[in-house]
Amino acid sequence: MKLITQIRNRFAWKNLKQEHQRLSRVRKPLNLDSARYIALLYPIANEDTYKKIEEFVKTLNEKNNKVRVVCYTELKYTPHYFIPRLLHDVLTVKDINWKYVPVKPFVKDFLADEFDILIDLSLTGHFPLLYLSALSKAGLKIGRYEEKHQDFYDLMIELPDNASLDYFAEQVIHYLNKINTES
Repeated sequence: MKLITQIRNRFAWKNLKQEHQRLSRVRKPLNLDSARYIALLYPIANEDTYKKIEEFVKTLNEKNNKVRVVCYTELKYTPHYFIPRLLHDVLTVKDINWKYVPVKPFVKDFLADEFDILIDLSLTGHFPLLYLSALSKAGLKIGRYEEKHQDFYDLMIELPDNASLDYFAEQVIHYLNKINTES
């Protein structure tokens, strides 16, 4: 790792932790039947990933959920296969500042929205998506288990090293269906 990248990472983590400490949100144990507004974050690596996520969004919509989607690509431009839609946004490398913070105009609105559930389907680390997850006011935040992310998610799913996006999505649905919201 280059020295500049290490410095950027330190500043990014310090900034995220400070902003996260100021975050005020109400945690709510919700399942798919009781949720109405869901945020879905994922890295878009290729067209196949995009198609799989579209199927996952359809599954969530079948439960009468409104789904807000944000994807992140390490490309400089929006991939040609990404179809812009209402409530679907994309972040590119050009939309990230030197502290890896997304600076696109929709980000402020995204962080102000009070989603019932936020699902981060990142199989590997993508700081811009972690930033959105950590600072979201969602009632329930779900992501992949990683020890240093414990402060940011309410439910973390440990995955095997060779886990696929399909497997992760299945696990998220499985655990969301297991949550009992009755008191």
